[in-house]
Amino acid sequence: MKKTKLIHALSVCSLALGTLGAVSAPLIQTHFATVSAAGVVADTTSERSITLHKYTGTPAVNTDGSEPSSTVPEGAKPLGGISFTVQKVTKVAGKTFDASDSSTYTVDTGFAEQTVTTAADGTASADLGTGTSADGYYLVTEQESDAVKTAAAPFIVHVPMTHSDATTNDKSLLYDVNVYPKNEVDTTSVLLNPVKTFDDDSTTKSVESGADVSWDLTINRPSDIHDSGVVTAGNKSETVTNADGSTTTKDTTEYKTYANELRLVDTLDDSLMTYKDISKVAISSPNSKAGMTDTPLVKDTDYTVTADDADGKTTVTVKLTDEGIKKFAGASKDSKLVATIDTTVKADSDAKIINTFDTYYKGTITPDTETHQTTKPGGDGDDHTTTPTVYFGNVDVLKKSDNGDVLANATFTLYPTKADAEAGTNPVTKKDGSTYKVTTDKDGKAEFTGLEVNSDGSARDYYLVETDAPAGYDIDQTVHLVHATQDTDVDATVVDNDNLLPNLPLTGSQEKIILYAFTTVLIVAGATGVYVMKRRQREAK
Repeated sequence: MKKTKLIHALSVCSLALGTLGAVSAPLIQTHFATVSAAGVVADTTSERSITLHKYTGTPAVNTDGSEPSSTVPEGAKPLGGISFTVQKVTKVAGKTFDASDSSTYTVDTGFAEQTVTTAADGTASADLGTGTSADGYYLVTEQESDAVKTAAAPFIVHVPMTHSDATTNDKSLLYDVNVYPKNEVDTTSVLLNPVKTFDDDSTTKSVESGADVSWDLTINRPSDIHDSGVVTAGNKSETVTNADGSTTTKDTTEYKTYANELRLVDTLDDSLMTYKDISKVAISSPNSKAGMTDTPLVKDTDYTVTADDADGKTTVTVKLTDEGIKKFAGASKDSKLVATIDTTVKADSDAKIINTFDTYYKGTITPDTETHQTTKPGGDGDDHTTTPTVYFGNVDVLKKSDNGDVLANATFTLYPTKADAEAGTNPVTKKDGSTYKVTTDKDGKAEFTGLEVNSDGSARDYYLVETDAPAGYDIDQTVHLVHATQDTDVDATVVDNDNLLPNLPLTGSQEKIILYAFTTVLIVAGATGVYVMKRRQREAK
């Protein structure tokens, strides 16, 4: 008899269908199927098998045994990596078969128990044997999986199964029985939940513009990074003939499969920061004594790094290799992957840098579907954590004369404390170690930018001192308390008094050279005049 496939689980006209309400039960909740079909005799040559179909959601099923209209029901996704054990059982006399009650059946030890695991299309097949010796009842038990919230309840199915044609009412036997266990996927357990912090686990900080800043890109270990683990079609071997005529027996058992892809992608704005390196990639696992223990991964063996420049941005990608995925899969359930990216930051016009990253993942449950998650700029990430931000501050100065005119070419220096400002020691420096000075422009304005503020972005106090005045003006002797913040407000207005002949040791700017030269000319001219007058007086005598 030609082998026929039944689409939906355990439905046959001689069985009453159970309700479809319980999440953990198969779609068709009869615990076993009947054996015979009136007038139909089982053949002795057909292969017997059970084909399991595992999908997300609760796809609609036909209950009349018709062929499926598509491989995957509409609105569902196939679940790979879900394992089932298949055992042959016999009914205990005087009891009603119940898959959840082991006292109602005995396990047939003459049949080698099989464990089958669904492939990428969500199906797994258990080959039971050929002919009537393989006929009988089979107990199917779904194995626990981190990715499935509740496993389907065990069920018993008979092979072959009776099938009734909905049109003709003719009955036949199906030697490949298709079953569709219901399920509820634990969607949260397969998410990476990307989190970005600084390498000290903080989410806010402030540094001077030009400082080095390291960021940690962290993801959870997804539950479907590998399947539940064992064989997909029982223990098998094959004999291979070698070139020299000898034979070798090879184990063809199919073991656990792993995720297809895992990438962390960080796109950096070159105007805000310069990419330096990925300094560390490690698996961080729970440790009862130490909290979390890091296991470093090896570059080019466990992961690769690429940095692509385009349109003013640098896209840095950390991708786990197959070996790296296996190491992450072998870590404990609550482990995390952490990649540390090193940058040099630059102050921007908004005086803050918000940094995010993206993840791309193909697991064993839906291996053909790429899951994309990202942290969210300016707010909470997908796991409700704050996006990390670097804050900068600025100090704005306005220079005027005592009659209200704006003055260019006045130079100012900042100090961290009042004592330093009064003593002229320990000025604020740039990253190259030079003293950070600013000079007013034609509008009398000058601005210190990229200053370090408090870690939460709030203002930090500095002390402002005028260290060089425009030509013709005295230096302001006041120490001004100023607040570095993210604004454009004037923090200090400094007034200089004009002085035609300024106190030279206290005044400055490039215009002094002109004054010095002019004064020198006057002195020389005066001395020359005196000399000429005295000489004329001597000659007149």
